[in-house]
Amino acid sequence: MYRDVTAPGRELHQRFVSLGDMRGKTADEIIAVVGNPSSISSMAAGRTLLQWQATGCHMALLFGPDGKMVKITHQYAKYAAAPAGCMALALPMFLLLVTAAVIVLQR
Repeated sequence: MYRDVTAPGRELHQRFVSLGDMRGKTADEIIAVVGNPSSISSMAAGRTLLQWQATGCHMALLFGPDGKMVKITHQYAKYAAAPAGCMALALPMFLLLVTAAVIVLQR
């Protein structure tokens, strides 16, 4: 059975969208909604970069020394449609063959 590998990324992205404008929110406020980051990096001038990643989604937020979000440094969300499996291709072909057979039999 097909498993949607981008579902976790879509869910993560929707949690970020639900926050609205994140400027001025603390890391703890954001983490409470979206979950723990995938990585935490110390930056120059007492800043911290928090990143979240799931298939199809990557968000990187920069926090100031006061612990409040300064800006989004990277945002990516891209989701492809589910791939067409054998049944998705077989059904139209079957309907085409049945239609052709009906036309031939009516002659």
